[in-house]
Amino acid sequence: MEGYEKRGYLSGDYKLFHLRDTLGTKPDYHYHEFHKILLLISGSGSYVVDGKRYLLQPGDVVLVGRGCVHRPEFEQNAPYERYILYIDPEFLERYSDTECKLSACFSSKSGHILRLNQPMQQELFSATERLEQELGSTEFGHTLLSRESLLRLVVQIGRFQRQENLPSPAPIITESDRILEILAYLDANLTEDLSIDHLAEQFYLSKYHMMRLFRRETGCTIHSYLTQRRLMLARDYIRRGFKTTDACFRSGFRSYCAFTRAYSKHYGTTPSGRLDPLVIPEECLE
Repeated sequence: MEGYEKRGYLSGDYKLFHLRDTLGTKPDYHYHEFHKILLLISGSGSYVVDGKRYLLQPGDVVLVGRGCVHRPEFEQNAPYERYILYIDPEFLERYSDTECKLSACFSSKSGHILRLNQPMQQELFSATERLEQELGSTEFGHTLLSRESLLRLVVQIGRFQRQENLPSPAPIITESDRILEILAYLDANLTEDLSIDHLAEQFYLSKYHMMRLFRRETGCTIHSYLTQRRLMLARDYIRRGFKTTDACFRSGFRSYCAFTRAYSKHYGTTPSGRLDPLVIPEECLE
C-alpha cells in the first residue's frame, strides 16, 4: 500500500525481530516485497491474511508470502510478544532444488496459519532461538550458523505443513469482510480490465460507498492498490527476464507510458534500471 515500501531497508538476506510490548497494533492492510513469518509467543488477537481473518493463540505461526495483503489486529494494554522474520525470496530460491522449493511454505495452498502441538511448538521456537543467538553473536562461523539455522527453520515449517493430521484454523467472519472479498477478487483478477462500476456491480454496492469503505479499511484507493499490486507483478516478470513491454502488459497495465511513470515513481528507477533493495516498513514490525 502507499507509504509502506519506502521506509527502512532489508540489507541482507533475512532479518529477525524479537518484540515484546503492550502497544497493540492495527495498521492498514499492506503487503511486503519479501516473505514474512510471525511466531506468536504471547498475546491475544487476530490476523487477516489472503482475504481471511483468523483468531490467533500463543504458539501459532503466521506465514505471509511476498505480495500477500495482510493486517495484524492486537489490542493495547495486553502483553504481546512475537518473533518476526523477514526473508528475501531470492535467498530461498538460491538454496532450493527440484525436491525442495523453500518458498512453497508461503503458498496459500499450504495454508497461512500453522497451529502446532506442544512438541512442534518447542522444536520451532528452539530453532528460532538458535537463529537469534547466532545473529547476535560475533564468534567464529556465526554467519554460517545463522544461515543454517534459518534454512533449518524454513525446512521444518515445510515438514510440519505436510503432516496430514495438523489442525487447520478456520477463518472468522466480521462486518468488514466485504473489503476482504474485494481484495481477494482484485488479486485473482489483477491483469483484467477492472473498473469501479464493474466492482460495484460485482459486489452489489454503491460505487461511492464502496470507494469510501475501501479507503477507510485499507488506507488507500482502489486505483492505488491495483497500481501497486500490478507494479509488483511487473517487477517479478522483469526479474525473470521478460522485456519491460511484455512485463507491462502481462501485469494488467494498458499504457506503457503510464506504467513507466508509475514504476519510476514507486521504485525510484526505470523498469530497465537497477532494482532497489528490499524495504521494511517501520510501522509493520507487527
